[in-house]
Amino acid sequence: MKQKGNSIKVWDSFIRVFHGLLIVFLGGLWWTVENGRMELHKDIGVALLALLVVRIGWGIFGSENARFHVFLKSPAAILKHLRRLFSGAYEAENTHSVAGGWAVVLMLALLLSQVMTGLFSTDGILFSGPLSNWLSSDGQKAVTSWHKSQFDVILVVIAIHILAVVFYRFKGTPLIASMVHGYRITKQQAPNLKPGWQGMILAVAVWLVLMLLL
Repeated sequence: MKQKGNSIKVWDSFIRVFHGLLIVFLGGLWWTVENGRMELHKDIGVALLALLVVRIGWGIFGSENARFHVFLKSPAAILKHLRRLFSGAYEAENTHSVAGGWAVVLMLALLLSQVMTGLFSTDGILFSGPLSNWLSSDGQKAVTSWHKSQFDVILVVIAIHILAVVFYRFKGTPLIASMVHGYRITKQQAPNLKPGWQGMILAVAVWLVLMLLL
């Protein structure tokens, strides 16, 4: 179904850069583990933590449509959205879809948990996270096991996300294109967007602080 309405800007530059960096960082985290580059793995993990902290803050104080209270809806709203989507009656919004909003929260929670457990993880030989000494030996083993297995869960969620993006595209809503250039065709009013550079500068500042602390 071809979307109707006007082309409006729905995503600020911070949100778009955030999504792009997630792909780069997750790929880098996988590659560093596969190639034994654990110090670089830690550095990328710290950068990802800084990005996640600012994205969560952006969900509270950032652009109007990036705020959690705007796109998080009730389970009943999710069912209604899915019925409209499958029936071909769905029209693009100026924020995350009802189902997509909860997917965002799930992914943020998983990634934050992954980064935090990484700080406490250790292989007992070549690498230990900067906070691993805070735990007992048994605690380190449990967190390390959690950290490893949780990445598989993240991969499954990513695969489901990709399938959902393809499905939305099939239904006439090009989510990837909107996240690249920031615009979407919709009948809804343009949201109040904050300058994305503010979020990016804040992310760099948080990253520098974390690098000093960790």
